[in-house]
Amino acid sequence: MNDLGDIFIRSLKLPLTVKGVTVLDEDGNYNVYINELLSYDVQRKATKHELSHIKREHFYDYEPVVHNEIEANAG
Repeated sequence: MNDLGDIFIRSLKLPLTVKGVTVLDEDGNYNVYINELLSYDVQRKATKHELSHIKREHFYDYEPVVHNEIEANAG
């Protein structure tokens, strides 16, 4: 993995259709938002999924979103 920014994980209320989302900010930090309305188990899985996107550097590739989602789901 390259020298990436810090990772900040926060919980907040999101629409129930959104489990989690990661936003890369202008400082190169990853802001991971996990839906606090979901069960602990689903929140844990969503966090693992979002961290997989970061680990696989999906924010810096040109692969289709579907491809990156399949990779992130694989862990």
